[in-house]
Amino acid sequence: MPDDPAAALNRVLSEVIDVIQEVKQADWKVPKTHELHGKLDQLLSDLVRWKTLLGDLDQALGVSPLSFMPSAEGRNPLNLWPGRPTDEEVLALVDEHLSRLEDHVSVAREEQLDERSRMTLAEVGHGLSAHRRALMRNGSTES
Repeated sequence: MPDDPAAALNRVLSEVIDVIQEVKQADWKVPKTHELHGKLDQLLSDLVRWKTLLGDLDQALGVSPLSFMPSAEGRNPLNLWPGRPTDEEVLALVDEHLSRLEDHVSVAREEQLDERSRMTLAEVGHGLSAHRRALMRNGSTES
């Protein structure tokens, strides 16, 4: 039996919020002169847009996302990279987190009963795949 569609949607939203915090941290660690910094900025912009889309979808479905999860301010992010990581270390960890999110988006999409939810999650999933390909294909040649 499928899980509650709203709960599945909110798990994705919660994870998007976590990944936003992680990508912000990665962005701070990568020098602005590195190609990776620009790619992380683009990813962060899309993550924030997806957070808004998912939150708006919750509201349209009559669900309050904050009844299922803590707000961004209520989360305690880990220090993923004490010290100064290489671009390759940042890439590897960001890709791992995006892969996990991509899997959760796919599962949540299958659990949705309405077309708008499925389409929104499909958009997020396609965007995640595109960012993962761009990050890994172009990677950084600077450390």
